[in-house]
Amino acid sequence: MKSVKPYTALADVYDVAMDHVDYESWADFILHLIGDEVEKSNPSILELGCGTGLLTEQLLIQSEFFVLATDASSDMLRMARERLLPHKGQYKVTRLDFESGWDGFGESADIVLLMYDGFNYILTLEGVSSFLEGVGHHLNEGGIVLFDQSTPANSINNAEYFEDAGSTGDVEFVRRSTYDEKSGLHTTEFEISSQRGHFFEKHIQRAWTRTEIMGAVENSSLKIRATFDGFSLDAANDKSERIHWVLEKEI
Repeated sequence: MKSVKPYTALADVYDVAMDHVDYESWADFILHLIGDEVEKSNPSILELGCGTGLLTEQLLIQSEFFVLATDASSDMLRMARERLLPHKGQYKVTRLDFESGWDGFGESADIVLLMYDGFNYILTLEGVSSFLEGVGHHLNEGGIVLFDQSTPANSINNAEYFEDAGSTGDVEFVRRSTYDEKSGLHTTEFEISSQRGHFFEKHIQRAWTRTEIMGAVENSSLKIRATFDGFSLDAANDKSERIHWVLEKEI
């Protein structure tokens, strides 16, 4: 079994691995937040960690926004390009690894978006600070940064879902997760089999607390407009399993 970088072999089976996610509802919730927070009509969206374009597609279906969809994985972007073809003219797909730096990336947008645990791949507070600095630099005046994060409560309360499997066509996967409460690290291992061979991917994420991220934001050039508990409009709290953050630039 060959070890590969995250989202390499997984790209071929990612849609099946995520078929439990209601991306239509995700997009509806995000667009509701955008509508409440951004006064400009038809704002542009810079989507980080777009993956195979599942959320991107729903954003394009449900709005007239222009979406710049980015991801660090060329394999995931290949799938996104195929999915988004019917929406030609409403989007652009390009590679961006925001964790490695923004050098050479000259785009900006009214909304910077990072959804579904993409933020949790940032493992250090230094990395969080770098992320906040980067998105702030690429945010247009009057715009917002909108991201979500999984918390320790999510990992602890959902341990029953730590192992599953699936297949599509000739591609099969097994997914197993573990969570270390002391380090806050949530590790997910994938075994993927296809005509291309047998592959192993190890994904490490950090389950950040609300207090940790709040402290990082307070030390950045951004400020908090709102924090929401999961997919509600209730304020986030220390028991929230998922937090949606809405940030803006300090004036």
